[in-house]
Amino acid sequence: MKGKKNDFSMTFYLENERVMFMEYVHNTEKAIKWMEEKNKSWSHAMIYDRRTREKIERIKNENY
Repeated sequence: MKGKKNDFSMTFYLENERVMFMEYVHNTEKAIKWMEEKNKSWSHAMIYDRRTREKIERIKNENY
């Protein structure tokens, strides 16, 4: 999902433990790709509207 200007924030989890928080995300697909390139383990990610903090989507890592 692509926003206008850092519309999103993302939190990556490994089971119930938070492993990474990204406050300013412009493109969620690129953020996920970056996590995979850095070999960071994660089971799911939550995408939020950065300004309102409203939850937008939960993404499950199919490779986990």
